[in-house]
Amino acid sequence: MIKILKKIGLVFSWLILVVVLLCTIFYFKHQPAQTVDWGLTFSSHEARGLGFDDRQMYLDILTDLKPKTIRLMSYWEDLERTRGRFDFSSVDWMLNEAAKNNVDVVLVVGRKQPRWPECHEPEWFKTLPKTEQDEAVLNLVRKSIEHFKTFSVIKEWQVENEPYFIFGDNCPAVDSALFEKEVALVKSLDSRPIIVTDSGDRGGWLGVAKTNPSALGITLYRLSYDEKYGGYYKYPLPGAYYKIRSGILRTFSNVDVVWDMELQMEPWFTNGALNTPLDVQKTLMNQKVFADNIAYAENLSLGRHYLWGVEWWYWMAKKNNDWGMWASAKDLFAKNR
Repeated sequence: MIKILKKIGLVFSWLILVVVLLCTIFYFKHQPAQTVDWGLTFSSHEARGLGFDDRQMYLDILTDLKPKTIRLMSYWEDLERTRGRFDFSSVDWMLNEAAKNNVDVVLVVGRKQPRWPECHEPEWFKTLPKTEQDEAVLNLVRKSIEHFKTFSVIKEWQVENEPYFIFGDNCPAVDSALFEKEVALVKSLDSRPIIVTDSGDRGGWLGVAKTNPSALGITLYRLSYDEKYGGYYKYPLPGAYYKIRSGILRTFSNVDVVWDMELQMEPWFTNGALNTPLDVQKTLMNQKVFADNIAYAENLSLGRHYLWGVEWWYWMAKKNNDWGMWASAKDLFAKNR
């Protein structure tokens, strides 16, 4: 019995040694970025949901915060309310204003896009059979690229948002065959770089990387909520975790670039900002947490970080006279210009 236990212990020791060795190899396969750019994501839907004129908020972001780069959405329910009739004017306006203010744009195309309910589609889409739904998605992508490619302010396309990560209201994962067709379609229509995204902590990374994008975008959350873990909890992931995964990506795919497309800078809401006590919100996210998250992100040595939560900063400033988060972001972007 003792000999068996010794053998088991020896096997486990070797396994641990192999794991440590592999992690070390992958860690050093990660290539630190030479420079870091800071941007943000803006959602017109979230702005309106907080009770604001989304155009005024967007202009204030461009002219006061002055980010170097911004990620914008092209929500399908806004573009094609009636099947076959496209109206791109709302996104056109944002792109034109970004160009006026010398702000580079990443434009998200497809059905699955940032902000709840994650899957954004017009009502008529929901009644279609699966084959027609896929055709409608591809038609959306085609029409979007053909129209928006005339805007030089767009520097990269993001195709779908976390396509294989199940999250959102009635929002299943995107079928892999369909997603691959979407990426291939964008490549055939325009030569600009393509970003695909995945959950930073829970995503597989390699699955979406099979489409050979120019960069993989990940999400970076430090504080989340799950009843299984007793409510709010902090992710216990060291920066090395992301560097090791970056090394794995470089080893087993053709993707060399990893960007942070969603750096948490607003509270994780369980019932929305309008229904959460203000003192709770300020405890969950404040200028100290902002600074801590920036320091954590800087340690990852990724080339870009897009801050998440500008609509909430605006709400805190305009409705609650708390300009702390807005001021912190403004100072960060000023140093990045």
